[in-house]
Amino acid sequence: MPIDKSWMQKSRVSSEYHKGVLEFLDFAFSNAPGKEMLPCPCIRCNNCRMQKRETMYDHLLDNGIARNYVQWLMHGEYEFCEPTNTSTNESDMHDEMQEMLNDVFGMPMPNEEFERSPHVHEFEKPNEDANKFYNLLREAEVCGK
Repeated sequence: MPIDKSWMQKSRVSSEYHKGVLEFLDFAFSNAPGKEMLPCPCIRCNNCRMQKRETMYDHLLDNGIARNYVQWLMHGEYEFCEPTNTSTNESDMHDEMQEMLNDVFGMPMPNEEFERSPHVHEFEKPNEDANKFYNLLREAEVCGK
């Protein structure tokens, strides 16, 4: 279900804007359990400064939200897949991505060839952050096709 962002275009003194700010803060902090500070999307901070919820609320009311912040990527909104046409060969891009992951994590990401290998490979299971990363990569692959 798409998130209502119409409040972002309203006057900062309107009740719709205030309600939208509260809903945004609820959304953002519910997607970051245990975190007291998140990037502030107000016009002055522009997601570059970390702020507590109360300060972020004040900033959004006083300064307004950055109007170009339409996909709340810094605050837990990941359902933004839009297919794009690229002239880059997807196979080459996939190979480069695999190579980068191997460089960073020191082991290849599982793929069809790897899974069909007759050799038994035992690796430590990925932690929660790695699983999130792999899920984002899979989503990006789906979006790019």
